[in-house]
Amino acid sequence: MMKNIKLLVMLALVFALALTAVACGSEPASTANTTETTAALTQPATQTTTATTTAVTTTAAETTAETTEAKVFSSLKIGETPISEYIIVYAGTEFSSYTKIPNMKPYFPVCDFNRETAERLSDMIFSLTGVRLKAVGDTKSVATANEILIGNTNRTDAVKPLMLNNLSSDDYVIDVEGTKLVICGGEYGTTWHALDYLETFFAGLLAEHKTDYAFASDFSYKGNYHLVRIGCIGDSITQGNNISPTVLTYPAHLARYLWKDALVTNLGSSGSTMRDDLAAYTERDVYQTALKIAPETDLFIIMLGTNDSFYDGSWTSDDSEKFNADCLDIVNSLWTKNKNLQFVIANCPKYFGTGGWASATVRLLQKALVPTLNEAGYPTTFFDMYTATSDMGNYFTDQLHPNKEGYMMMGEIYAKALAPIIESMKK
Repeated sequence: MMKNIKLLVMLALVFALALTAVACGSEPASTANTTETTAALTQPATQTTTATTTAVTTTAAETTAETTEAKVFSSLKIGETPISEYIIVYAGTEFSSYTKIPNMKPYFPVCDFNRETAERLSDMIFSLTGVRLKAVGDTKSVATANEILIGNTNRTDAVKPLMLNNLSSDDYVIDVEGTKLVICGGEYGTTWHALDYLETFFAGLLAEHKTDYAFASDFSYKGNYHLVRIGCIGDSITQGNNISPTVLTYPAHLARYLWKDALVTNLGSSGSTMRDDLAAYTERDVYQTALKIAPETDLFIIMLGTNDSFYDGSWTSDDSEKFNADCLDIVNSLWTKNKNLQFVIANCPKYFGTGGWASATVRLLQKALVPTLNEAGYPTTFFDMYTATSDMGNYFTDQLHPNKEGYMMMGEIYAKALAPIIESMKK
């Protein structure tokens, strides 16, 4: 009898616990779903900037503050085809061939730009739909009907050639062509920033609680993102000494480090000087190029003085005045073409031999020029390249010029130094 009573009590306890679990189980499940949605929508896109691409005023950051289950697309299509049936196909770059050459591969650590854009788009679609699209190179995949094309791919039959050929560096298009969605900019950076528009576009739909969307067959958008133009004025250290190909110079590396936000032009001329009574930079053809592109340029780096300092053995106060005056002339001539220009005056890189190059006299003049230029109304920043390269002796094989590794390191050094200036230009 006692055994039966104990059994009945145990059964009653089990039944009570089961009822409690049923009563409480639904609320945690709802909370878990909400948390998952929040994580998906607030996942930051890599290095996203919405400078001039905001066709919709609401930004992704603003629309994720309040998270509900409605802020996930229940259906996203291109025409009548679900996005889940698509793949992302991206174009290669002109640097791809170099990465296949063993002695070149180390100098191209960051160059598969359209792949990065494709992966960013894959992340974006995943955060909105829970569907992860595969991203493949255009030369490593067979064309199919359902493709999202990133960059100027080899799928020329699927796009309007004139549409892409007429893009300026700052332009991009997002266009449905048949069953394909084309996303392409005039440069790698503007292709990247085309996704800024898509982010704000999707955010606008979600803000209006529109979670079912299909790109129509006539969908087309042309946008703009200003890439900062940088001109690098200098001597052989800028132009590249004994470097082949020219894509290994420091300006070329700088352009790759800053590909999302800037275009860089190499305006170096071997052996040139700041002073116009020596081997004057202003007498070189490349100086005329600098003047020609000045109206479209945002920033000039001027790293002249290494060759001037070779004459330091007989340097006088008159020489110093001449150096300063000729620098002011160069800056003023450029600024006259574009009064929104900014400048960076960089001193000579470290010289690891004995002799006049990179003398203290000239380095002091280069630094002292900056407040003088600012007082004269030319926005100028000083960069101490001498100190930045002071422990890089192994990368200056002839003691004066960087080797391949040295040029790559100089590009990275400049990229880090210029980042705050470029960021301020985007605001």
